[in-house]
Amino acid sequence: HIHSFQRKNLSLSSCHDIHEDEVSRFVLCMAWPDSLRLHNRGANINTIHPIDRYIVSMPAVPQEDAALMLAASKNASSTSSTSSSANHNSANTDALARSNLLRLETSELLRESFLHVHPPAATGDNGSSNNNNNDVAHHEARWAPHVRNYLGRVREVVEALGNATLGPGVAVLPNNNNNSGSAKERGMDRVLDNNNNNGDAMYRIPLLSDKYIKSISHDGGGGGGGGTKHPANPLTSWSFPFRGGRSLHLVPVGSFARVGNAGLANKHANGGDVLPVLDVAVLVDNNRGGRTEDEEDDDDMAFVGGKDYLNHRYTDKRNILAVHVAKQLSQKKHRAKIGAVHLTNVFGDSRKVGLMLTPPVATSDDDADNDNAKSAKKKKKTKRKRGGDNEEDKSKKGRNNKLRFRIRLIFGVKQDQLALSKSSRRHNRDDDECSSDEDTEHAAEWSSWIPRSRLLPNRGNNRSGRQGDADSSNSHHDNATPHYTNSLAEDLHLLSTTRLIDSTISTLAPTTTTSSGSNNDITIITPTTPFHETLLLLKVWALQRGFLRGHDAFTTTALAVILTYLYRTKAIGKRTGCVQAFTTFMKFWSESDWLGEDGGGGVASASAGTTTSDASVVRARKARRKAAYVVPAAGRNESQTIARCSQAKLYLDDIRGNSDGGTTPGTLLECYKVCYASASSSSSSIANDSHHDGPVLLDPTMTMNYLARLSPSFVRESRAEAGAALRYIHGQEAGGNEAGGAAFRRLFLETNRFWTRYDAYVRVPMSVVPKIIAGGGGGRKKSGRKGGGGGGAASKVWGRDVDDLGYDESVRRGVVEVLHRALGDRVLAIRAFTGGNGDIRVSSGSKENAGEDVATNVISDSDQCHAVPIRGSVSHALGYAARCADRHPSMSVLPLNANSAKEDNYLVVGLRIDPDTSRRIVDRGPPAEDVQGSNAFLALWGDQHAQLRRFQDGAIVRAVVWNNPVHSNENVQFMGMDRSMGGILERIVQHIVRLHFTDAKAVKKRKDHKMVSFELKSMISFIEGVSSPQASPFSDSLALHKNVMTAFESLADFLRQNTKTNINNSLGKAKHVSKLGLPLSIDEVEPLSPCLRYSSLFPPVPHPLLGGSGDLLGSDRRKVSGVNMGSPILIQIRFEGSSKWPTSLNAMGAAKCAMLVQLAQGIEKMKEERAGDDLDVFDGPMDVKPNYLDLGYRGYSWRIIVRADQELRMLKRLKNPTVEATALQLGLIDRHIRCAMHHSLIHAVHTRQPSASSVVRLAHRWVASHMLSDMIPQKAIELMVAKIYTGTGMDDKRSSSKNSVVDTPPSTVVAGFLMFLQLLSKHDWVREPLIVDPQNHITTHDRGLIHTQFHTVRGPDLRNGPAMYIISPADYDGVEEMAGSKVVGEDAASQTITAANSPGKIWTPSITSKFPEKVVLSRAAALAKCSHDHLVACTMRGSVDNGWVSSFQESSASLTSYSALLRVDPSYVTDSGCSSTNADCTVGAKPNTESNEHPCGPFEKSLQKRYAGPKELRKKHYKNLMLEKDTLHEWQPVKSLVSALRSKYNEYAVFFYNELAPDVIALIWRPDAFSKPQPFSAIVSEFRRPMADSWKDDSLVITNTDDLLAEIGYFSRNIVSTFKVFDSIKPNDALVDNPRKKPRQAESSDSIEE
Repeated sequence: HIHSFQRKNLSLSSCHDIHEDEVSRFVLCMAWPDSLRLHNRGANINTIHPIDRYIVSMPAVPQEDAALMLAASKNASSTSSTSSSANHNSANTDALARSNLLRLETSELLRESFLHVHPPAATGDNGSSNNNNNDVAHHEARWAPHVRNYLGRVREVVEALGNATLGPGVAVLPNNNNNSGSAKERGMDRVLDNNNNNGDAMYRIPLLSDKYIKSISHDGGGGGGGGTKHPANPLTSWSFPFRGGRSLHLVPVGSFARVGNAGLANKHANGGDVLPVLDVAVLVDNNRGGRTEDEEDDDDMAFVGGKDYLNHRYTDKRNILAVHVAKQLSQKKHRAKIGAVHLTNVFGDSRKVGLMLTPPVATSDDDADNDNAKSAKKKKKTKRKRGGDNEEDKSKKGRNNKLRFRIRLIFGVKQDQLALSKSSRRHNRDDDECSSDEDTEHAAEWSSWIPRSRLLPNRGNNRSGRQGDADSSNSHHDNATPHYTNSLAEDLHLLSTTRLIDSTISTLAPTTTTSSGSNNDITIITPTTPFHETLLLLKVWALQRGFLRGHDAFTTTALAVILTYLYRTKAIGKRTGCVQAFTTFMKFWSESDWLGEDGGGGVASASAGTTTSDASVVRARKARRKAAYVVPAAGRNESQTIARCSQAKLYLDDIRGNSDGGTTPGTLLECYKVCYASASSSSSSIANDSHHDGPVLLDPTMTMNYLARLSPSFVRESRAEAGAALRYIHGQEAGGNEAGGAAFRRLFLETNRFWTRYDAYVRVPMSVVPKIIAGGGGGRKKSGRKGGGGGGAASKVWGRDVDDLGYDESVRRGVVEVLHRALGDRVLAIRAFTGGNGDIRVSSGSKENAGEDVATNVISDSDQCHAVPIRGSVSHALGYAARCADRHPSMSVLPLNANSAKEDNYLVVGLRIDPDTSRRIVDRGPPAEDVQGSNAFLALWGDQHAQLRRFQDGAIVRAVVWNNPVHSNENVQFMGMDRSMGGILERIVQHIVRLHFTDAKAVKKRKDHKMVSFELKSMISFIEGVSSPQASPFSDSLALHKNVMTAFESLADFLRQNTKTNINNSLGKAKHVSKLGLPLSIDEVEPLSPCLRYSSLFPPVPHPLLGGSGDLLGSDRRKVSGVNMGSPILIQIRFEGSSKWPTSLNAMGAAKCAMLVQLAQGIEKMKEERAGDDLDVFDGPMDVKPNYLDLGYRGYSWRIIVRADQELRMLKRLKNPTVEATALQLGLIDRHIRCAMHHSLIHAVHTRQPSASSVVRLAHRWVASHMLSDMIPQKAIELMVAKIYTGTGMDDKRSSSKNSVVDTPPSTVVAGFLMFLQLLSKHDWVREPLIVDPQNHITTHDRGLIHTQFHTVRGPDLRNGPAMYIISPADYDGVEEMAGSKVVGEDAASQTITAANSPGKIWTPSITSKFPEKVVLSRAAALAKCSHDHLVACTMRGSVDNGWVSSFQESSASLTSYSALLRVDPSYVTDSGCSSTNADCTVGAKPNTESNEHPCGPFEKSLQKRYAGPKELRKKHYKNLMLEKDTLHEWQPVKSLVSALRSKYNEYAVFFYNELAPDVIALIWRPDAFSKPQPFSAIVSEFRRPMADSWKDDSLVITNTDDLLAEIGYFSRNIVSTFKVFDSIKPNDALVDNPRKKPRQAESSDSIEE
């Protein structure tokens, strides 16, 4: 199973004890972690071999793979070699091992995912059931007989339908005011009466045909579908005959009907919670029932005929029939054997209605046949004699009582293979018979009720804007409806497409013919062909990305057809393996120019590099570049198929004689290219109001485009994903820096669907979209808002394709493509949320129920695919208004709360932002002489925004400026949004939606209408202040960070300038002195503090008692804080080289301390002598400690340490260093060298990626909120965020537009924070190191060393070493010898020392060597997963409130999971707004200020409280008088207490606290400290007590928990106020082997006060 793969290790290890000769006889099959199984070819032999790493189980593989696996084994064993001479050949070996590993892993995936269910009718498609093939040759699912029996029951119920006259009344939705669900269907007269009085009748399906609209119009004409107060009776108007259930034929299609069920997979490969769906076509027999052709009324008696292909007539008939059948299947008498019946949208198209059947849960009474029932009874009797059912039988019974599958009924018309009627012959011209050279596998479909000429793509079959329905040969492409025509052709090809795929599969595998007991033999093909395997791999790949199973996505049939094309064109050979075929598919899909956009500069822009703004020229250019393909017929190549196609000849006859200046395409294939191309692009100066672009892949008859339903946005993104898949397969993922097993994981295991793919999400309300209606004779209705909102602007940018695509799809594509035009190169990808693209981990929470509840509940589908029950309580929000003018666009997805009528209908759009261009504030229009471009630019932006402006180059053009954000209560703006949250893009989206997709009248009717905005943007309130014209100095964190950096540069310049030594002869002997009195000058001042790399959650604020100004004082200016709430800013100084440094370690430490003393005295002396102009900025106390100096400068507290490279050089030269010397050396390297390298690395990432620093700060807030402060080092957080932003390997490849869409770093804080949580929760910390290398300093050879050393440290049981194994360039063991460091000495300054030429050095984690512990990392990973899922759920449901805050809080239940809680005295908690249990997330007025001032967010409130300090330590401050001048440079008493507790009691408990608001200190006992009694020793007798009476051997004492708790309470008595114990761990002396289990039970009755 896929989810099982995520919990297993998928890497191949070397098995050194397997001889080479054994490889030829044994096939390596991966076993679960307990053993390694080797299967012999001749016998089943299970042998357990020791392994170094876990190996995953695999099925038998071909024999030729033995040599490949041996090569992989040899390569794995050779990775430990450190010889540099083998580096040249390692690339080929690695490629071979990577390919072999991918093949092994995919084989296991295929074995776990294949599912085979033989259809009822093995031969033919007449719908007859054949239940004699339950025991077929190939392996079937256990529940396969239930599928066939269930279809038999469905067929029986359907055939019981009688003759009827159907009409729109069948689809009327019952009124919710009725009480009885059954009465709603029987009491249709009440519904009709309600409809006539109130006019609010709703329909289950959208009815769009011109005949329906005329039937409800007052005058019977085509008056646009509305305006009358008394519509006609929907139960009696416009009807058509239905000849009963005997005229319906149920035929398996799609994967269910294919040989070996190609592509059919189990629920795990179908996307988690989604069950396998089996497609069955319900074909209406349109035969005239024996009547002759001379009868004039034969078309009137048929279900469809005449001109029903026009204006949605056929679609309405088909959908009404679907509702009629659904009512029959959902009757209460059939519910026990049919189950639940839901209406669903086939392919997400609301105009194509199907039925989703959910069978009842299987029971013993639902056996397929009497034989099975009898055998079951015999088995039961046998078991009773043996003494009842065993556990295995019970488990099997439980497995049977599960929902295994669903059936989807797709309705169509059965093709009549008899002679055509006279009316059809008139429309078919001379095409009533197939050409003699037509392919036989498609010959039957041409006996159709639709004239063949009407299936040409340039035909306009849905003519809502033209009167009459006379036939026309007009081939003008602007009036063509290719998508509507293609939807008609889809119903014609339900069976022929299945035959096409089956005929291809039949040529790839040997067949076996078995007798079925009749004249017809059953041909069974073993489902092990590469076609099956490749199709299944494609399904899993697409499902993990949301590219399958929904609207605007691949279908299994579409993937199979593309594979069929590749097989028939010889791109994939018959003997090609599944991995190679998968690679060929990805290459074909990524490199084909499906939209004609590649020649214009990439998929992002179709017009880049061009100078024209003529839409017709752009469209013609795209059509020329566009790729179009035709699936070859059997036995022919592609060109032969096109040349002999009768439809192509028909097109040539149709255009012959037309003289239109050569604009008519010369061939049918070129016609398809033109009809599926538009001027849509990312340029705002190209006019376009139609977005019907799409890829073209035709069937052999060239009447159906298999890929017509794919939108341009989907094609762009899927091509980019396919290109990324190629890079993964070829080992180029993440810049080639990942391990070999990463390709399989990233291709098939990692889920990256809609809700985690994009940087920002915006919800566009559909209830206020202007009405542009499609329907027969309906015309267009435009709301009259001036300047947009459905008026003239709307008709210029979207809506002209509404007749072709339909109203719903036109709106969906219009929103995406218009936003694409407006945003331009600011975005890398944009896509709308569709069904099948949801988050498979977030479900609605409802369970699959049996019995009566199943028929009334909406299907629990985490993908939100459209499925509405036919009976039961249904919200009218899921229905359709009677008149087209009253309808709002319906989405292809259901709301998460489908039964809520209050939930609005939204279209969610995801944006992937380009940080390099997203902050551009000016969009310039085309030159003034370009009239068409200027008009298009003006139509897109509107008159108010697109104004004439003069630029510095002298050009006067229209331009749009986005430098003024809109401030309002519902649209709160925060500082830094343009930099880290795409604020400019949000303003553009708001403007476009308001201008083109918002009806002013609809907004006035809806009082709850809100402005569109990015989801979860209020999370930034934790790290940024509110933006307003009167913003406070506490609001902008970037400005605060820059102020600190400016002060640092000033201090560094002061130290360098004033330590330059000059010769002073007055002191004698030419002595070198400086102004500060230091004997050596300071060469470098290096920053080390997080606030100097933009990483501080609360940046320091200038303090008035440390040299800062008093401008930041609050309302009470007479008191200031007497302490610095944060840590001092850490910097280090490096002196010039000198030979006069001491030669002993003790003297070296004294010399460093003397330097700090002299520095402090020199500054004080310069202040007294007024030796400089800026000495007043030094203020506050100067505290000199042995290792550092604390001083105040420009309002900040600084901590200066001395880096003496001579000290490191001295320690390095020791021959036999002591333990203390080694520890000192490592400590100095970490403090001075690695910290400086880490700072430089992180500062570079934060400078290059604007949102990275904000993600670090938000992650710091999250870690502290969950009481993990100091347990996960902040440097580790910075490295994980750096991995997110640079680990993709795409940081320097933005020039390639194809590559820039996938694997790009996040561009917003929300996206980056979600990726941080995902990395923390999903990375396999036990089995994989995390290598962070932003600047590619670590070579491939070094990466191999890191992995080898990691597995050596972990050990065979994977329990050793640091829990969080993070490696960065600073973690090289010889980092002090790297070039640029003065440690190596001046004689080696010219020598470049790298890791590659130092084979004796190793890579070890330094930052995470001690923290976090395993228990802490496990808790953090679990919390990260919960937080990530909660934030994704908030995004899915819409962040209408502050529900996201729960991710930054600890619940009261989680607090009880600790062993004890220490409540800190409130006087030590300055900022209660950052509490872990009651965080402040409100945005309101400033504290202690008037309400008319600008709002204040959580960040500002916390910063003001920290600036004010604790009340008890505030000092008096006057303008001309300063009292109590001493200030503490660091005041963190709770942090000091926790550090002391961890240092003293770490062996007994783990301590947790929140450093931002330390109101609680929690502890969890370590089980090892209380597990076993210990021998008595006077030295370690602290916290021990003697055993009572169970003395064994030398076990005399045990840990005394009472004494330990008392000691902790006494130690923290000055800070902790209360002490609550939840688990004191008092082991019973008689149960020392299990001290935790029963004492918990005994202590459960104790009071909490104990």
